[in-house]
Amino acid sequence: MSSKIFFIGGIHGVGKSTICKEICRELNLEYLSASQLLKWNELNKNPQNKKVDNILLTQNNLIIGLRNNTQNDKNYLLDGHYCLLNKTNMIEAIPLDTFIQINPINLNIILGNIGEISKRLEDRDKKIYPVELLQKFQNYELFHAKQISKELNINLNIGLPNDYDEIIKTIYIKLTKP
Repeated sequence: MSSKIFFIGGIHGVGKSTICKEICRELNLEYLSASQLLKWNELNKNPQNKKVDNILLTQNNLIIGLRNNTQNDKNYLLDGHYCLLNKTNMIEAIPLDTFIQINPINLNIILGNIGEISKRLEDRDKKIYPVELLQKFQNYELFHAKQISKELNINLNIGLPNDYDEIIKTIYIKLTKP
């Protein structure tokens, strides 16, 4: 990809979409949602179901969606995941190759309070996820984000739902550098 893509990951319900929309307004970036790009609602009969049957297929769809929906010399903020829950409720890492193809110039992750995330998912999706699973999911999301960061030699910025100023600063610096 030759467009500039800033990536923000985090588990379901952490508040990525809300944060991304705020950052996009502040920094004049175009917001892209991985779920929309890979057409999750077409792949999954129940959009509230966060379990993925075929992670490789969804990631291939994401890359195709990015290619079809981005333009050169434009700046985008992509919200997505470093890991997903597969159909057996196991946490599965997004392959490094997906990130190589996304070619992000910036990596970020939002971490949140698991109790708040659990409540948000229950309210939003009408589904209860065990708190232990969500904590394990977030821990592995962070672990894998650090691995991706190391492999791609791109710093990883960590933010919270109420404190993502460092992410904004880092993106702003990348945007204003020639």
